[in-house]
Amino acid sequence: MPLNSIYDLYGNINSMAEPQQLKLEAVEALINARNVNDLSIREIMKGIIDDEQMAVFLPDSLCQIDPRTGDVVVYNSSRAARLHTTGTIAPIDNRDDQCPICAAKSTGVIDLQPLSEGFTFINKNLYPILHPIGNLQENASGTPLHPDPYHHGRNSYGMHLLQWTSSIHDRDWHNMPLSDCLVCFDRLAVLEHKLLTDSEGFMPASDRVLKKLPHSLGDADLNSGPKTFGYVSIIKNFGHAAGASLSHGHQQIGFSNIMPQRYFNNFSFMQRNQQTFSEYMLRENPKSLLVRDFGQAVLIVPYFMKRPFNMLVLAKDHHKQYIHQLTAEERHDVVQAMVAAIRAIITIMPKMGKAPAYNININNGPGAGVYLELLASTQLTGGFEHIGLWVCQANPNDVAAQLRQVVNAQ
Repeated sequence: MPLNSIYDLYGNINSMAEPQQLKLEAVEALINARNVNDLSIREIMKGIIDDEQMAVFLPDSLCQIDPRTGDVVVYNSSRAARLHTTGTIAPIDNRDDQCPICAAKSTGVIDLQPLSEGFTFINKNLYPILHPIGNLQENASGTPLHPDPYHHGRNSYGMHLLQWTSSIHDRDWHNMPLSDCLVCFDRLAVLEHKLLTDSEGFMPASDRVLKKLPHSLGDADLNSGPKTFGYVSIIKNFGHAAGASLSHGHQQIGFSNIMPQRYFNNFSFMQRNQQTFSEYMLRENPKSLLVRDFGQAVLIVPYFMKRPFNMLVLAKDHHKQYIHQLTAEERHDVVQAMVAAIRAIITIMPKMGKAPAYNININNGPGAGVYLELLASTQLTGGFEHIGLWVCQANPNDVAAQLRQVVNAQ
């Protein structure tokens, strides 16, 4: 895109005198496309393969699966060289005077959208866990989990992208206007749709190992509507205790040929119970654990809460499989519920003597419905948890009552 058109479109985007932020003029040389829809999957792949910065940090493109649990393990030894692995613990105030994002030390940008102040953008992860590969193992193409009788490992391939919530360093979901948060969520939905529907020939069909949806979901089946390819995983790590590699707010997007275990668990739940997990939770979770009803979405404490202040955001239309299928009203209410939950965590954790830290997992695909899981880093994981016996040091009813008070005061 010509530089003058970028200035015309975003002329006043960096008028704010914020000392720590990425300036638009600094990112111009990194822009591959203003909108991810301007790029084909092949062009995105080529940009990843040709990126010289990433060449020394590529993953092993190897996947192993724990036969006890189905947990998927991918390998990239070079990630041990990341700043957050080798450096000192990040300060609690979430500032980073040497933030590489603010300094435009970044990979190519494939999506950039203005916010009320600054902009949000999507680029490539410099230390990817997934990467396009040219030579697949025999029988690997077209199947998410091909046989591996000698345990040599399966090929794992795909893309690892990042969405930076704001170009302003200390802005994130909890302190941005809701309208800006909706822009960020909408860009994730657009990217999800692009990856899932434009990757035939690169990714196996997402429904290859899945049967028709159960009758309780109506006449819809996995062959209705646009076919999908590969598996899109969207997660967020906030705070050092939750594994955040940088303090500049961001989301991670994994696009893989390998089916994540949670995706498989959600589908298996549906096969066993003839309903999506969201449908089950909307009906079965005790009303006393409802934090707030946002209209088209609800914020709840799950009755099986494993750690204090863990929460779920459930889209009420449990037939929807992906966030890009949500209506504008549904996305609004899902984002409003997510933001309320994040703000509650950030309010409550300092009162517990802990720096705010949490993870978010967006669950999509058949069997899930669309739901978000918010996992607050309020309690360490010990040995009992590693054998599947979770010991939680708070009661779900007490937690829900405290969350209602905090959320209603926002």
